[in-house]
Amino acid sequence: MSSIPRIKISDVMNWTDDTYFKRGQAYYASGAIYEQRHEGMKIKSKCSGSQAPFYRQEVIFNSKGIESAECSCPVGDGGHCKHAVALLLTWANDPDSFQEPEALDAILDKRSKPELIAIIKEMLEQEPDLESLMDLPIIGEESKPINIKAIRQQAQRAFRDVDYEWGYTEEIKRDLNPLLKLAAGYLSRGDAENSALIYLTVVEAILDNENAAMGDEEGRLLGVSYDCAEALGNCLPSINGRKKRREILQVLFSVYQWDTIKLGGVGAADCVPEILVEKTTPDERIEIAEWTRQLMPKGNDWSAGYHREVLGRLLLDLEADTLDDEAYLKICRETGRLNDLIERLFKLKRIKEAEDAAREAEDYDLFKALEIFGSHKQTELAERLIIERLETVRQKDVDERLVEWLAIRLKERGDLAGSLTLEERLFWKYPNIEKYKTLRKAAKQLNRWNDLRVQIINELEKKNSFDFLITLYLEEKEAGNALAALEKLPERWGNHELHIEVAQAAKKQYPQEALRIFAKEAERFINYRDRGNYAQAALCLREVRDIYRQVNDNPSWSKTIADIRERYKRLPALQDELNQLKL
Repeated sequence: MSSIPRIKISDVMNWTDDTYFKRGQAYYASGAIYEQRHEGMKIKSKCSGSQAPFYRQEVIFNSKGIESAECSCPVGDGGHCKHAVALLLTWANDPDSFQEPEALDAILDKRSKPELIAIIKEMLEQEPDLESLMDLPIIGEESKPINIKAIRQQAQRAFRDVDYEWGYTEEIKRDLNPLLKLAAGYLSRGDAENSALIYLTVVEAILDNENAAMGDEEGRLLGVSYDCAEALGNCLPSINGRKKRREILQVLFSVYQWDTIKLGGVGAADCVPEILVEKTTPDERIEIAEWTRQLMPKGNDWSAGYHREVLGRLLLDLEADTLDDEAYLKICRETGRLNDLIERLFKLKRIKEAEDAAREAEDYDLFKALEIFGSHKQTELAERLIIERLETVRQKDVDERLVEWLAIRLKERGDLAGSLTLEERLFWKYPNIEKYKTLRKAAKQLNRWNDLRVQIINELEKKNSFDFLITLYLEEKEAGNALAALEKLPERWGNHELHIEVAQAAKKQYPQEALRIFAKEAERFINYRDRGNYAQAALCLREVRDIYRQVNDNPSWSKTIADIRERYKRLPALQDELNQLKL
């Protein structure tokens, strides 16, 4: 018997949501699951579908239960769909119905050559697209030259008739998999040239069909691009021919250009810069550096600046062994590599130049460079630059992170008043409870908190910021003030949580007010009419019960719950939630 753990119905419910669970129950009850089997820690099946004759499901278990799942249906990525639920319910209720298939190799060994030929013909008749696999080489056929035309046809066929419906990239990846396995097989046997040839073909097919990859929200084709680039990097050390190496490097650079410039750096070529720097000859790096310079954008917009900075890093790495200090600094300035520029200037003891460069930098670039100032014992200079910026630019327009850094710096060197001033400005820029606590701590150190707190509350009331004011009172454990502020809070959708937090805080000291809030929220949740909200309503009613018990008024609770039960007797899901909490 399989070592897959038994699961309960509750495990299946926790795996998915209420809607898919109910639909999966219906599929299971109708007998939609068939050909169910288990292999190691997996269970698989087919399930009759509404938009296709059937869908395939697979669930992987670990020792604790369900680890992951997949389904071939349009919403099956992640395996939380109704078809996967039906499979899981089948395993939970009838594990003996699952067959353990014999290993494929063992099955094939029992067949004669004519039988295998007949099976292949039958497979091709049912799935004509499989015929393209007949042209692909088989690892071990050393005497048979690789048919690059067949490889290209198979790669392009994967993108043929793409419908761009949800999940289309999974089908493309599936069709590319035979080529990827073939390439990996060649590389494992030491045939780097044939392996590289296949990987190049796959990458070029992706670039030729970039619209398919650019719409790849799941990142499957981008992942294939990355894997191919990484594999090409593994092929390079075993390939000596200059022409073949150059072809590989050109394709790798094209992938890098596509990912960096066109896609904005989504990870399809993250491994390429290291390959171009670490697995190339000095002459090759000179040529790649020239490609990089030709790619460098000329504009002054944000996009051009960002791409110059990214390409500048590659250029510095490619020419690291040949650049003198001035040439290095020139590239840094031309490509906006502020951190590299300041780092080198500090090493050269050219402090004034580093200061001037930092003074001209944008706020975020200066913030990123602060660590370099610290590592070269130039923190005082960084402090001076930020103070200068605060004095010459309106405070609210300076990057918040620079102000935070300066506030910490002033505090560290004993200027508590200066630090408090900055903390107060930071708080009012984007008020939140964490900044409130930081401000409170700073003000208490100077015995200025009581006056500052009054100012904050008055300002929040003037701005009608009652939701934040309530959060502030809850932080201070002032339930009465929180209740008073709640009365002034405008009614709007989505503030259940705040009402409930206030009721929770008030239930011991102000039980009647808490009762009113919990009862009102319970009614509001019920009116949304779905099981998730019914569960929330039941939790609110449990609070109502506990408060009535707290004030020794059990008759009022009995009347309240009886009224709820009667008024909503036609809502079985609500009644079920109430029963689960024994209300």
